[in-house]
Amino acid sequence: MTIATSVSQKKVLVIDDVPEIRNQLQMSLTSLGFEKLHVVSDIKEAMEKMEHVRYDVILCDYNLGEGTNGQQFLEYLRTRDLLPRNAVFIIITAQNSYESVASAAECVPDDYLLKPFTAGQFLTRFEKLMQRQAFLATIDKAHDSKNWHMVITECDKILAQKDKHYIEICKIKAAALMRIDRPQEAMQVYSAVLQLRELPWAQLGIARAQAKLGNLEAAKEISAKLIESNPKFIATYDFMSELMLQSNDSVAALEVLKSANAIIPSNINRTRHLTALAMTNGQHDMAENLMTTVLKKHKHSPVREASDFALLSRSLSEQGKTNEALSVLKEAGTSFKDSTSMLVLSASASIAHRRAGNLEAAEISLSEALAGDTMMLPPQVAASLAEACYDAGKEQEADGLLKQILQNNPDDMRLQGKVKMVCAMAGKDMTASNIMIEESAKEIIRINNDGVRKAQAGEYEEAIKLITAAAQRLPNNMNIVSNAALILAASIANRHGDENTMKQCLLFRQKVVAKNAAHPKLAQIDMMLKKAQVAA
Repeated sequence: MTIATSVSQKKVLVIDDVPEIRNQLQMSLTSLGFEKLHVVSDIKEAMEKMEHVRYDVILCDYNLGEGTNGQQFLEYLRTRDLLPRNAVFIIITAQNSYESVASAAECVPDDYLLKPFTAGQFLTRFEKLMQRQAFLATIDKAHDSKNWHMVITECDKILAQKDKHYIEICKIKAAALMRIDRPQEAMQVYSAVLQLRELPWAQLGIARAQAKLGNLEAAKEISAKLIESNPKFIATYDFMSELMLQSNDSVAALEVLKSANAIIPSNINRTRHLTALAMTNGQHDMAENLMTTVLKKHKHSPVREASDFALLSRSLSEQGKTNEALSVLKEAGTSFKDSTSMLVLSASASIAHRRAGNLEAAEISLSEALAGDTMMLPPQVAASLAEACYDAGKEQEADGLLKQILQNNPDDMRLQGKVKMVCAMAGKDMTASNIMIEESAKEIIRINNDGVRKAQAGEYEEAIKLITAAAQRLPNNMNIVSNAALILAASIANRHGDENTMKQCLLFRQKVVAKNAAHPKLAQIDMMLKKAQVAA
């Protein structure tokens, strides 16, 4: 395939808020042979395009006027898994501001283009990026399908060659090993990298692996040294904050994130977490200032969420500024019309009304929030609703929502921290939240073990009833869902199932495949299904 043919087939999105520059870029890229080219003026337009087109290359100006910049947009896309791994993201920036822009990049783009640049310079850079894109294609495809075992296999093929991509491939492989809960092996990969070069991300990888293994003190020690030696490597601060929350020290968690925010104040995800920590520690004025600033900064940007307004409203309510709190929610209601956002805003309105003494309005808002199916709520939404339930004295409902978060996301340290913050804001001490976390984990283990034991004893009806109820309640807990599929398959193989049993088994199996196409339980499930076919 010639360069011209390759260029003509690539789908390119250009984002720039200056009409003259948009026109110039469009003419330059068209003259180079790019045919599948879309040019937009802002992030909102870009996201609308990205809903329908899978772009190979995104060219985004760093400075998009007031509001969200190109770097923040990249972070938003990657943290929400909205950008295919194989897509190339290039930030365009002025040469005199490149150093400050690059030093603040937590989520590093594939490349930078410094203004002014020629069409020839872009094409040279583009060709190199396309070579890299082609080289990593099989890994990227496996990564996008969340087939972590395949990612590791493809990485090993390249690592055996020991070529110039060795360190980059090690990084990808180690991250995949962490995804499938193999921290000991990931640590070996990170250690191999550190023998070659002292790279901060590899040191942080060791810390994360230690935490996964339960060695929190070792993880803290590594993170503290990394902050001291590489104070601008901001990811370490985020992780250290999580460790502090795990250790029940919300004050230290807050201070760590304040340090990170002082270095790079524009990260919206960190500001959200920092605001919640400020609320947890009773620093409601700080929470108000943080969220007011971020909402103003990202005004009219799609990166804002209803939960941002809910945080601001809660901080105002806690200071007795109830009219302002309700006004914030009313403003949010004009922009966020989806059911999930409306639930968050209703839960927050319940708190604001209760603080204002409008008990009837508070009950109506909370009833609206609780009216739907609360079993399938996203974690952050469930946490908001739990806050409102605690505030209304509905402790049992609040505990149930938090337990749902914990059991559906058993290995997520940040969500465990979120549960602790919700409990703290409700006036509970850390002991209570720790007990909830421990008991929630024990309950899942007990259900799993009971289901397996009953199936092994041939009590398939009871085993299926127990494990499928848990799998339907916890669709994100792959240990439960995979065991449900396995027990259903075993029931069919042993002539204790029917057509509905098979449908349910395949449904759970598909959920496992969608989450991890190489889940270790899939082989056992498929073996049982083959046995069932033979038996039939």
